[in-house]
Amino acid sequence: MKTGYEIFLITAEEKNISRAAERAFVTQQCVSDHIKRLEKEYGVQLFERRPKFKLTPAGEVMLQNVRNIQILEKRMNSDLKDMAHGEVGKFTLGISTSRAPVILPAVLSHYHEAFPKVKISFCIEDTQVLEERLLRGDIDLFIGVNTDPNPEFCIQTIALDEIVLVISSELLHSYFRVEEIKMMQKGVDMERFCDVPFTLSFKTGKVNRVIQEYLNDRKLQLKVMYNISDSETQILLCAEGICASLCPKMLLTTAYRHNLTCSENKKLYMLPINHLDRKLHIDLVTHSHMSQPMYVRVFIETLRKEVAEISKRNFLAIGQD
Repeated sequence: MKTGYEIFLITAEEKNISRAAERAFVTQQCVSDHIKRLEKEYGVQLFERRPKFKLTPAGEVMLQNVRNIQILEKRMNSDLKDMAHGEVGKFTLGISTSRAPVILPAVLSHYHEAFPKVKISFCIEDTQVLEERLLRGDIDLFIGVNTDPNPEFCIQTIALDEIVLVISSELLHSYFRVEEIKMMQKGVDMERFCDVPFTLSFKTGKVNRVIQEYLNDRKLQLKVMYNISDSETQILLCAEGICASLCPKMLLTTAYRHNLTCSENKKLYMLPINHLDRKLHIDLVTHSHMSQPMYVRVFIETLRKEVAEISKRNFLAIGQD
């Protein structure tokens, strides 16, 4: 990628000539000269200088294409270095903290048999962060939830998930009568749980966005005591009777295991929520301009198969006696 493109990319990211110059280890005049040459070469204005320094529509188009060039160049460099060192290949997968322990063991146990020498790095972040990292070429693909559409993305929904209420028997019985709890097996009205302490994910997460939209639509405000993005930790807090949580079904493995050995009052109820109709889309996202080598294509097929199996297992009946 020629120097002018590199300077343009840094300037677009920094949105400031002086910061771009500092990051590129050049003078501000040098940055300005590179941008002017590009503008003259293509006959367009790339940045608006006033009242605020920002990309023009033409600048946005150039940014998108320069990022694609950068991604292709990174892949070429990586592939050629692998060949030079006699390695079979490598790639980076993005995934959330909660879904990594649920999905990766099953996928990698099968994939490793076919490709024992392929090196895989993992980037553990929320979907919103992974979207940006794929655009920058920092990762090769990611597993996301309700990924925002983007012309640079190829999005395949590989499973659907839904959110349920998780609460211990002890905490549930402290708020409701036995007859009421039996009725909740078919679905709970969250209006009745506004005084119950909850743990939820941070508001930036895609799962929490679905929950917040549901609560806002129904004009509800839960009594949130703890914000923790990791679903396993949320479930463990529920198991102690400290609070309730709203969790995706696919991430309930810890709850199932807990119920196999716990006492009756520590048992976890996993209850469907009335009127929460929006599903979670578990997406496999790749860059639309990137071709994948065979070892990545096989990984994707293995991933699709195993996630479908995990989803099927965890969508079995979850009601309790």
